[in-house]
Amino acid sequence: MCPDPRPSPQEAYARWIGACASAGWPCALATEQVPVAEGLGRVTAAQVRARWAVPRSACAAMDGIALAARSVADLAAAPGPRRLEGSSFTWVDTGDPIPAGMDTVVERERVELGPGGATITGPVPPGMHVRAEGEDFPAGQLLIPAGHRLRPVDLAVAAAAGHAALDVARRPVVVIIPTGDEVRPAGAALGPGEVTDSNSVMLASRASQSGAEIVVSAVQPDRADVIAATLRDVALAADLVLVIAGSSAGRRDHTAGVLAQVGGLAVRGVAVRPGHPVLLGHAAVERERPGRERAEPGAGRDRTGRPGGAAAVVPVIGVPGYPLAAAVIFELFAAPVIAALQGGTPPGQTVQWARLACDWTSSADVEDWVPVSLAPAGGEPNAGPAVLATPGRRGAAAISRLMRADAWWPIPIGQAKFVRGEHIAVHPIRGAP
Repeated sequence: MCPDPRPSPQEAYARWIGACASAGWPCALATEQVPVAEGLGRVTAAQVRARWAVPRSACAAMDGIALAARSVADLAAAPGPRRLEGSSFTWVDTGDPIPAGMDTVVERERVELGPGGATITGPVPPGMHVRAEGEDFPAGQLLIPAGHRLRPVDLAVAAAAGHAALDVARRPVVVIIPTGDEVRPAGAALGPGEVTDSNSVMLASRASQSGAEIVVSAVQPDRADVIAATLRDVALAADLVLVIAGSSAGRRDHTAGVLAQVGGLAVRGVAVRPGHPVLLGHAAVERERPGRERAEPGAGRDRTGRPGGAAAVVPVIGVPGYPLAAAVIFELFAAPVIAALQGGTPPGQTVQWARLACDWTSSADVEDWVPVSLAPAGGEPNAGPAVLATPGRRGAAAISRLMRADAWWPIPIGQAKFVRGEHIAVHPIRGAP
């Protein structure tokens, strides 16, 4: 089989990003501060260090009595009950600071109050049930690196360390432009030959999962001048634009020509299935609109963080119209750009090993992305991965395939034949059962 003349996804991505950078794309966003409670899913723009130690002083780890173990040294190994005078201990609750001169806590369950004192049972090792100052982390310790996507536990740690707000990358603005004379918005009645714009719903939701703000335009007709005008307009405030459909070579496919006119076309077609007609390019437009005075360089920044008056260079993806192709192209090209704009890495890029449930044949000249369902494999304990992967039927237009899939199986270029039971690496789909 002859090699596919189109670049691999990795080569295409590098070529695209290089072309955008050469045109003046900064691949960076302005930063902002957000309250810790609103930081979930945001990407840190700076390191987060502890403003103080946690705990800030030695404290009780249990409810009970605090005492000085050295003053009752005979209790350390004593197996029977021991009597304490009331002046030798203090009642404390979990988290209370340890009183001066004391270093040990005996839990309440082992303490019996009596006249003028208390009786405790069992040994009392020095330092028992006491958290030392800085036991969790000391003041100044690096807690969260820059470029980290914040999780609930990260926010809790930052709050405990004394931070009320965090520096994060601004959310990238992803604009989605659906096109097609036959395409109707979700929920609209359909006439003969008309289809619902489900791709915008899927891509917008997936971009939101990646940390982006979403703008979806009205469905644009199959007219190059209208699509070009829309692209110029949205580029004024976008960080990434996805133009849905129109990326092939049909009579009504205008995205390639529009990109060449509005900015530049870096890649036309990639050796991937589904999604090979993808287009990768950029739009370059002046930031000021007609009728407005040209802003002086450095005279302020718009919501994208770019200087007022500067040219806007925005990466653009011409997304194929078939749903599975659109989903694959998002993972290969949109997700990495959204992550790079925030200074982080794409979330959820985990690898799971599975056993193939059947023989499978792929095309060796393309990177083949196959949706698979996962199930417990059963069988012998030493037979390999305990997960069985079953590929779905082919067909880039069958969106239900993706709904029923648990993972993607990206088959590298050059690999074609697989046998039942073979170990394969799959990428679990975020949110799948």
